[in-house]
Amino acid sequence: MGRVVWLLCMLAALWAGCGSAEAAVESPSGSGDGTMRIMYVSLAGTVPLERARELVNTAQEAGFTAIQVLLTDGVQLDHAPWKPARGAWTKAEFLSWVAYVRARGLEVIPEVKLLTHQEQFFQHRYPPLMFNSVSYDPRKDETYTAVFAFLDEVIDALHPKAVHIGHDEAFGWTVGQVSKWLKFGESMIPADLFMRDVRRVHAYLTAKGIGTWMWADMLLSPAEFPGLPTRNLHGVAAGYGKPLRDQLPRDIVMCEWHYGEAQAQFPSMAAMQREGFRVIGATWKKEATMRSVSRYALSRRAYGLMATTWLHVQQNDTELVKWIIQASGALFRNPDAVVPPMPASIGRPRGRG
Repeated sequence: MGRVVWLLCMLAALWAGCGSAEAAVESPSGSGDGTMRIMYVSLAGTVPLERARELVNTAQEAGFTAIQVLLTDGVQLDHAPWKPARGAWTKAEFLSWVAYVRARGLEVIPEVKLLTHQEQFFQHRYPPLMFNSVSYDPRKDETYTAVFAFLDEVIDALHPKAVHIGHDEAFGWTVGQVSKWLKFGESMIPADLFMRDVRRVHAYLTAKGIGTWMWADMLLSPAEFPGLPTRNLHGVAAGYGKPLRDQLPRDIVMCEWHYGEAQAQFPSMAAMQREGFRVIGATWKKEATMRSVSRYALSRRAYGLMATTWLHVQQNDTELVKWIIQASGALFRNPDAVVPPMPASIGRPRGRG
């Protein structure tokens, strides 16, 4: 009798743990039906509305379940701090596109470039709110007056389940980045201010019942994962990497990109899962990487997989964008699927992440 009770307790414990990070153990690759499949689109510059609708149609046909949309100067919003690009969508046009996406059964996850990459949010229009040329200053309450006003508008308009808050590429950890992105005498945003901003924005969104997603590159370091290529492991400065990751709320969804690797194992993904984070693996346009990331993410029961297109839409790389969406959609469900070869790229995106 005691043995039966013990077995029942073990089964109950295993059942209760199925949705936990510790339950994300190796399992055979399957269809990925429980994994989000996200297409990434950037509203930078001018994207014709009809072209954006075509992307949605292609994503729906390819089996995607959500679209992450980067909000920047390609759309006009009442509280947006940026200067709209010529030909930017009106707010009404943007909301009509969102309705089009949802009518086809896809979720919409807005991304806002917070803290870092301020060339896409504050641009160069608010010098008093900047820590350096590319990061705003989390020490100033006036910063959050602007940030929260914009988030409130986005939340009120879209009622999303989550907002992606950016936080990628806090430039300054190499000499080359300093010379390219920072002015003479400027320094990289320190890890404690990075952490302060994430936690403040996360608390604000949580209070409104909104989830938080972010890029994970500043939370991962080559020292922690020596077998991985360094191009997506940017947490090398003091206080970044695991020490920073350890201070962040575990309900944040971590989006980790792999664009050129083809190895079978991605231990950074597993490490964040063990710590309690949900993880999304993001790929770009290399088929071998799409396959390897998909296979590993599905075996780990990752929260999602994301296909990035970066600025290929703006560069009119129509066939390449279509291929990325269709190939990713197939491989995100079955890493062994047969897909056509990648067409030649017309242009090269100016930055990613």
